[in-house]
Amino acid sequence: MRAAQTSPHPNKILDKLQGMAALISEAPQAAHSMEAPDNNPLVSIVIPTYNYANYLPTAITSCLQQTYGNIEIIVVDDGSTDNTRAVIEKFSDSTRYIHQANQGVSSARNKGLEEARGSFITFLDADDALTTDSIEMRVSILAENKDVDFVISSTLSKHSSDETPYLHDETGQSFFSDKLYEDLLCRRISFATCAVLMRTVVARTFSFPTHISNGEDIVYFTKVFFRRKGYFLATPTAITFSHPDSLRHNVEQLKRQGIDFVTAIIDDPYYKGALDHLRNDLLSNRYIELFRRYYAAGEKRLARECYIKGIRTNPGKLSRIDYLAKFVKTYF
Repeated sequence: MRAAQTSPHPNKILDKLQGMAALISEAPQAAHSMEAPDNNPLVSIVIPTYNYANYLPTAITSCLQQTYGNIEIIVVDDGSTDNTRAVIEKFSDSTRYIHQANQGVSSARNKGLEEARGSFITFLDADDALTTDSIEMRVSILAENKDVDFVISSTLSKHSSDETPYLHDETGQSFFSDKLYEDLLCRRISFATCAVLMRTVVARTFSFPTHISNGEDIVYFTKVFFRRKGYFLATPTAITFSHPDSLRHNVEQLKRQGIDFVTAIIDDPYYKGALDHLRNDLLSNRYIELFRRYYAAGEKRLARECYIKGIRTNPGKLSRIDYLAKFVKTYF
């Protein structure tokens, strides 16, 4: 025979209900706590923006579609004069919006760095996007390797909204290293700001330089990477978008600053001369980068001048036949 079932004592039922009520009352506080448990740490995604209302929804949506759920999205509006605020209002339930007077992208990133509440942080430009597993892949590496302070990955590129993203550089295998700052400066790995996920405590050790508006991210990340163990992930975690707006903006900055960011790195007393041996490589790479950007913008004379300076600094750059072919075309 089946044993007779007895009903729970009324006092026990009351105790359970009271316990459930306590949990419910504590839930809002837990949801707003600064950090989640270690097995599911909060990740801050900082999106600086200035007059990029047309691109911003794609960037934010890529964050909301992450397979990793515990994120905060911080949009820092650097004094936009377009309809950025109206765009953000459509995402008000899922983003934190910070508005400041126009001070430049470095200032906006620094503000996001200051406001971030997560254990990990990444910066996403308003015209770029993350792959759906971007955060999950990089967090898992940091969670499993407590001695690793950052992860940088390869990226995909596209030049139009309907273009299929492609891998611009073949970057080989993933690897750990405490010299990723050299790989960054010598362009041995691909680089984009959105490709780096860091421990926030490390990221806050430095700030983005506000006196430089082109190459400022390399100045910052060189310090973050310097003699710290990191991981290069060959799998792309972000999509960079080169479009007419960014091209025009970047070219004007390049004309104003040229190679300034090189000296800002090499001559920084923080390194105590440790980067001096990279000076020629960094200068050559910068000249070739200027050549590429000026060429893409139709600035043939400037492109030609930079190519010549790059070759004089490092004749080995002549091995790039594609660059040489573009150089010849600058005469026509």
